[in-house]
Order: sequence, then C-alpha cells, then structure tokens
Amino acid sequence: MAIFENNQRLAYFDVSLNLIQGEFPKNLSSLCKLQVVRLYVNHFNGNITSILGGALGCVQSKWKIFSVFDNNFSGDLPNQFGDFKELEVLDLSGNSISGSIPTNLGELSSLRNLYLSNNKLSGTIPESIGQLSNLKELHFEHNLLYGIVGELHFENLKSLTSLDISSNKLILNVSSAWVPPFQARDIDLSDCKVGPEFPRWLQTQRNITTLSMSNVSISGGITDWLYNISSNIESLDISSNMLRGQVPRDIGDKMPRLRVLRLWGNNLTGGIPSSLCKLNRLFEINLSKNQLSRRLPRCWGALQDLWAFAFGDNQLNGQIPKSFCHLQQLAILSLRRNGFTGEIPICLSNLPLFFIDLSDNEYTGRLPPFGKHSPYLAVINLEKNRLVGGIPPQFCQLRNLHFLSLAQNNISGPIPNCIDSFSSMVDSVYFVVFLTMNTLNFVVNTKGTSQIFGDVLTFYFSIDLSANMLGGQIPEEFTRLVALQNLNISQNNLSGHIPSNISDLKHLESLDLSRNKLSGTIPSGISSMDFLSHLNLSFNRLSGPIPSGNHLRTVDDESTYRGNSELCGAHLPKICLRDEPPSSDGHDGSEDKPSERDLDIHNWFYAGLGPGFTVGFLGFCSILHFKRSWRVSYFRAMDRAIEKFSMTMMITMFWFKRTFRQRE
Repeated sequence: MAIFENNQRLAYFDVSLNLIQGEFPKNLSSLCKLQVVRLYVNHFNGNITSILGGALGCVQSKWKIFSVFDNNFSGDLPNQFGDFKELEVLDLSGNSISGSIPTNLGELSSLRNLYLSNNKLSGTIPESIGQLSNLKELHFEHNLLYGIVGELHFENLKSLTSLDISSNKLILNVSSAWVPPFQARDIDLSDCKVGPEFPRWLQTQRNITTLSMSNVSISGGITDWLYNISSNIESLDISSNMLRGQVPRDIGDKMPRLRVLRLWGNNLTGGIPSSLCKLNRLFEINLSKNQLSRRLPRCWGALQDLWAFAFGDNQLNGQIPKSFCHLQQLAILSLRRNGFTGEIPICLSNLPLFFIDLSDNEYTGRLPPFGKHSPYLAVINLEKNRLVGGIPPQFCQLRNLHFLSLAQNNISGPIPNCIDSFSSMVDSVYFVVFLTMNTLNFVVNTKGTSQIFGDVLTFYFSIDLSANMLGGQIPEEFTRLVALQNLNISQNNLSGHIPSNISDLKHLESLDLSRNKLSGTIPSGISSMDFLSHLNLSFNRLSGPIPSGNHLRTVDDESTYRGNSELCGAHLPKICLRDEPPSSDGHDGSEDKPSERDLDIHNWFYAGLGPGFTVGFLGFCSILHFKRSWRVSYFRAMDRAIEKFSMTMMITMFWFKRTFRQRE
C-alpha cells in the first residue's frame, strides 16, 4: 500500500470490513508512530511473522491494538512478542496461523484482550500466560492445542472475565481445593477433559452469565450447588455428557434470566418440568437425545422470545400442545423420534418457521397447509408417520424450501404441478434465500445445535415422497429444480413416462423411481448426469434399451433395472438387437445400422419363410405322386445315398476300434 511509503506520522490505520484482497505490505518498520492497526474481515494474506517482525524494526513499538481477525494470514507467531510492551489488544483469530504459542507472550504486561481462536496452532499453552495480570479476555478455542492446563496457567489472571479454551485436546487438571484468582462472566471448556465430576472451583464464580461444558466427560446428576451460581446465568450448556437423573423441577425458578438451555445428549429421565414455562426470556431450549418421557407441559404460550425448541430422540408422548400456536418467534421445532400422536396443529403453518422436524412419530390427519405465512421455511421433515390426504397446494408458495420429506406415510393424490415454485431449488443462489442460508449456517456452526438437524443435511436440496400412495404422472416441473441433489418418489402408484429432459437436473446425486407403474423408455440423457451415483428404476414397466454412457457405469447393474421385463441391454438377460455378438470376421455391424425400412423388410422376409417352405414341400410331394418316373428315380437316389452313408459309418467305426486297440 502506497500510504505506508510517505506517511511517517501515521498512528491510526483502519481498513476493516472491506473484503480487500491481496498480500499485506511488510514495510511497517517505517511507521514507528503507528499505534492502532485494524484489518479485520478482509481477504489479506501473507506471513504473519513478516508483518509483526516489520513492526519490531522500530526502537520500541508503540502498538496498542492489532486486530486482523477473519483474514488469510499464515505462518508461525514470532518470538519477539515481548517487545510489544504497550500492546493491549491482540486479535489474530480466524486465520491460518500455525506453530506453537510463544512462551514470551506472557511478557505483554499491558495486554487486556488476547484472541488466537480459529487457527491451526498446536503444542501446549505456555504457563507464562498466567502472568498477564491485566488480561480480561482469553480465547484459544478451535485450534490443535493439547496437553495439561493447570493452576499455574491462571496464577495471576486476577482481571480475567472471559475464558474460552474449547474445541482443543486440553486437559484441565486443578486440585479440588483450588480457588481461581478471577471472577469470570463467560467460561467455555467444551471438548476439554474436565470430568468425571463437576469442577468444584466453579462454586466460587458468582458472576457467571455463560457456562459451556459440552462434551467434557461429566457424569452423575446435576449438582445442587450449581443453583448457587445460577441467578445470573443466561446461557447454560452441559450437553453431550453422561448426566443422569431428572431435570430439576424448579429450574425455572432458580435461573430466572436463562435464555439458552442445552442439556441434549445425556441420560436424563423423567418428565419436562413446567417451571420452564416461567422463563419468559428463553430463546433456545434443547433437551434432545435423552430418555425423557411423559407429555409436554401445556404452558409454552408465554415464551414470546422462543426461537428454537428441540426435544427430539426421547420417549415423549401425547399431542403437541395448542400453546405452540402462540410462539410467534418460533423458527426451529424438532420433536422427531418420539411417540407423539394426534393431528399436527394447523396453526403451525401460521408461524415463521425455518425448520420443522416431526418425523418418526405417530401423527395422523392431514398435512398442515404450510405456505405464505412461513416465507422462510427451508426444511420440512414429516416422514414415518400416518398422515393422509393430499399434498396441500399451499406448499407451492414455499419459495425457500431446501429439504422436503413426506416419506412413509399414507399420502395420496397427484404431485402438484407447481412444484417448480421452490425457487431455492430452481436457482441455488436465489437471492431471497440469503437470510435463510445464513440462519442455517449460524445454527449448524453453533455449539449444541447442529445435532438438531440430524441427517437432514446429507442432501441439502432434497425431495423424498417415497412409500406413499401418490398417483398420476411425474410432473415435468421436476426437471426445472436444477439444484436438486436427491429425488426419491419410489413405492407409489405413479404412471406415465419418465420426463425426457430429466437430465436437466445436473446436480442430482441420487434418483429413485422404483416400484411404480412407469412405462416407456429410459431417457438417453440420463447417461450424461455427471454427479449421479445412485439410480434405482426397478419394478416398473419400462421397455427398450438401457442408455449407454460412461456416467452410468457406477450404477449400471442388474438391481438398478430389475423387474422391468421389457428392458434390454448390459447386465440384463435380454440382449438388444443392436447388442448381438459380432460375426466371425470381426465385423460388429456398428457402421451399417439398419433403418426402420430395412427392419420391416427383414421382418416380412422371415415371416414368409414358413409358408413358403410349406407350399414348396407340398408341391414337390404332388409331383412325386403324379409322375411315376420321377418317383422311381427319387427313391433310387435316396437308396444309394443311404447305402453310401452306412458304408462310411461302418468304415469309420472300424478305424476307431483299431486305433483304440493299438493305444491299449
């Protein structure tokens, strides 16, 4: 950047949030007055060692803030960190920086905020970090760090308010009597080895608002003393551990400020406490993958801020409470794999849902008319229930739909012709779904919530209507869903032809049309679908040759086409006419393909052979009957031929006998 060349007095440099690309200049050594450098959220690249080393070219660096998060910087951290005596903020998160953390990082006595998260740092955390007495925020999450973190790492961190060492391979090893020198607000130890018991030192933390200990190998029940520090807690995540017992009945009374509760992936039993309905600020609740039973409380209507409700993979039963109809902010609803019965409330179609998964239950009745009141609905999974009726025409208003599964129900009627109204599948970069896709990425990348989606994201653009009673023809509109990756409409009563331009689905990876009543030929263009890895056309009424092409080799086996007696081609018992073996002279006839007229002539020729032979044979017999001289000559000739043939056979037999005797 030319700005660095003739500006020796530059003290403040901020080009953040501009998405600038290219290599960042290394001549920072000439800017000895520089104090603040903010480059975050760009696409700068270059070696971080060269950039920081250039700044150290001055006699004494005056840097106070160096924030470059979310760029493409790489390389190892330099060992001269101790020279940044006035540095207060160091944010290198969200890059590709590797190597180990320098031990002299602990010499930055003025440092208040240290962010090294989301890089490729490896090795252990140096104990010198514990000497940063002014440090308030320490974030090392999402790296490749390993080893033991002990009491010396926190020895003088008396100002620490935020600690995040999650998503590494670290072991927290402190004595049961240890009392931290700090009072933290935010603590995240997820994916570290902390258990098997709740760490006792947490009892001393009275200011905690966010506590995350997901997958830290904690077992036993939810300890009672947790309530003593819970009055300020807004987010509690103890998911994916080995917790037992019941969800405390008075949890809603003890944690009145709770906004996020994640206890999924444990062994919790019993019912859902109704005191949860008192948490009128609750934003997300996730108790999936436990052994919870009984019915859901009916009191959810007061939770006007509730955005995500996930109780899937439990043993809950009963009906969906009607109070759900009042959750005007609800975007994610997951109740899959339980024992819920009754009808799905129609009022759910009036909520601003983004994701709904009620699969693998015992719901009856008709499909809710999802449509214009759910403009951002991207995922619908209602498979494995007992739903009846047809597909509501309102579904065609779901322009942002990415995943639809109604499989294994009793749904009947035709597939709507307006299915190409799923604009997100017509154009995968359709601008209207920008918000939807960002929301999905946020939820998937947020700890503790990615499991909500289960196997839905196997195919991001997918339609599964299999194992129902759908009839009619396959709508031509399917072929306009060019972003579609999975299409399964097998085990229905569909008839008619496979759309001739199905090859327009260029991104299709799996296509299953088996066990229907489809007829006609297989479109030749199907052999040009580059990504197709699974194809099933079995048990239909298809006829004609199987298309040939390199792209079908991975799916070209007998099971793909089984149950279509009129199909012919490779891997099938029936050989097509054009696939007959080549003649003895090696000519396979591929250069002289017969026309339809030639085939008609051949058919008439072979059809006339039988009658012609019969007429000729009867005419010959008539002549022998009426012409005595011809009859006598004919039988004499036959006698001589038979006699000659008999003599030849006798001579041949004698020759074989003599040959065998000689060999013996």
